[in-house]
Amino acid sequence: MHRPGLPLVALLLALGALAAVLARPLRWEVDGLSMAPGLMPGDIVRSAAFPLLDALRPPRRFERFVVQAPDGSIGIKRIAGLPGERLSIADGDLAIDGEIALTPPGVLAEIASPLSAREEQGDDVSIRIVIDHPPLDDAPFAPGERRVLLPVRDIGLAAVVHAQRSGGCLRLAAGDDAVRFRPQGPGRFMLVAGRLDGRFVAGAWPIVESEPTLAAKRSGLAGQPPAAWQVARPWADATPAEAPLVLECRDESGPATGVMSLEKVFAWRDILHRPAADAVVEWRLGPGEFFVLGDFPSGSRDSRQWGPIAADRILHRATSATPLQAP
Repeated sequence: MHRPGLPLVALLLALGALAAVLARPLRWEVDGLSMAPGLMPGDIVRSAAFPLLDALRPPRRFERFVVQAPDGSIGIKRIAGLPGERLSIADGDLAIDGEIALTPPGVLAEIASPLSAREEQGDDVSIRIVIDHPPLDDAPFAPGERRVLLPVRDIGLAAVVHAQRSGGCLRLAAGDDAVRFRPQGPGRFMLVAGRLDGRFVAGAWPIVESEPTLAAKRSGLAGQPPAAWQVARPWADATPAEAPLVLECRDESGPATGVMSLEKVFAWRDILHRPAADAVVEWRLGPGEFFVLGDFPSGSRDSRQWGPIAADRILHRATSATPLQAP
């Protein structure tokens, strides 16, 4: 058998070392609250393997990216608008070409905040969460912040359910709209329903027995969300604005006693998007331009102040995050 010569061996070793360097994820430490509460100061954010490949796949809406601001500073933002689009902010929602953009389940799991609400025990098979007044876009993680708080309309119910077997039925309701969940087998599931971006949304997904992600620990929306909502229809709640909004989780399993057990039921709220201080609420993106936003609008400097940014300022995808580890 012919043995490679020393120059070839050296070349292969050099190529292997180069590949190992190129495959190594990049990492950044979060500084500031612009992406709170999903990312907090001190968190470590990483790119995927082979970060140079990020330049080959165009950014997608709602992805988190490391970006370069016009002043040269580096930060983490979320892609909101794509080239050629008309983007606007109205009543706390983000609209693309006049249509409100629907936040996917996985993104809601990164940005949602647990919501304090009054819990009422209904009958033996239901739990009611009553929201007496529209919640405000307060920020417990920024106690020193001073601003006028605004009401948040996008709120909902979440439940962690343990199904022993198929045959059960759980009903989640938000105001006048509701959805039913029927597990097809045993396991733990995350159930989410509520008002989001002008729609009634609902989804269910499995919770695997592993360490929850950093975002799941903060939002409470654990598990592996699907790419899209299983239910997404126009919000049809007829409850008067001044009346309490009732979120209810009801076990409708009937005689199938013990099929399901509720581990946790809680309310959540979405981001309230705010316009910039100069009150501009609409932007037109040119070819090759992107619009980026922070997840904590009042604590972020982003495209609302800068305007759209060029593609070469969109650097690397921020694919995972962990708390800062002590050395």
